[in-house]
Amino acid sequence: MMNKDFLKEVFAEDKALLELKEVKWINVPLYDELSVVKIWPMTKENKQIMRFFPNKLPKGRVPDRAYFFNILNTFQPLYVA
Repeated sequence: MMNKDFLKEVFAEDKALLELKEVKWINVPLYDELSVVKIWPMTKENKQIMRFFPNKLPKGRVPDRAYFFNILNTFQPLYVA
């Protein structure tokens, strides 16, 4: 997720980063039902979560699985439960 465009958004305070101690870590099993491709569209409207993701991703790409689920578990643990 970290690239120059995202860092520009962080420095402009449009986006944010978390300290590692603030993250509620989770290891999500590799099930089709728990794929980022299926859950990502459901979370795009959540401003609290989107604050930690870039505004634009390359076409056809989704966020990194571990990063996505750790952010999701930190702010919306019921999504992952």
